[in-house]
Amino acid sequence: MRILVLEDNETLALGICHVLKTAGYAVDILSDGVEGKQILEYEPYDLLVLDLGLPNLDGIDLLQDLRKEQSKIPVLIISARDKLDQKILGFESGADDYLCKPFALEEVVVRVNALLRRTLQDGLSHIFIGDLVFDTNSRTLTCKGERVELSFRETSIFEQLLTHANQVLSKENIASHIAAFDDDFNPTAIETYISRLRKKLGSSVTLQTIRGLGYILITKKT
Repeated sequence: MRILVLEDNETLALGICHVLKTAGYAVDILSDGVEGKQILEYEPYDLLVLDLGLPNLDGIDLLQDLRKEQSKIPVLIISARDKLDQKILGFESGADDYLCKPFALEEVVVRVNALLRRTLQDGLSHIFIGDLVFDTNSRTLTCKGERVELSFRETSIFEQLLTHANQVLSKENIASHIAAFDDDFNPTAIETYISRLRKKLGSSVTLQTIRGLGYILITKKT
């Protein structure tokens, strides 16, 4: 899954980026509110980590604009504005979570995991598909109790397919959700990862190629 971090403190932004990438997420960083608003209009991010004190466009104004435009992207506010009325304003403006500075970087990962879990199968902590069990907290997969070893990229692709289970996703759609701007990634590599996933998932799940359209993870009979 792909995350945008909007934070004008470079040290903090890089720290958040590091822990999120270590957790297996694709991450982009921007420090300007206007630039952030513009990129959110055409890049399909799965979550926004939003500082409020941004130059050129305040985080609250950006968030309110997103919600007016019917954007449903999960938003985690990180801010030094720790007064109750400021937190209330953040939630009323459309934030899904609010984390006050200073905080441990590891807590960002926990909050992000919790928010993204809501997009997977009604927010369940464990998703069952045949003999497979996907733990949405640890982002790990098991089959009959045995760990299925997936790379970060394979995990991200599996999550994207699982988030849109029973829907056809194109290579471009999948690639746009698993690779950041600075990643050297070619969408044609999706074919290779899908092939590897099929071998690792075995007969427990149906992962089909729809010629000319993309791929579909089938989790229910139609």
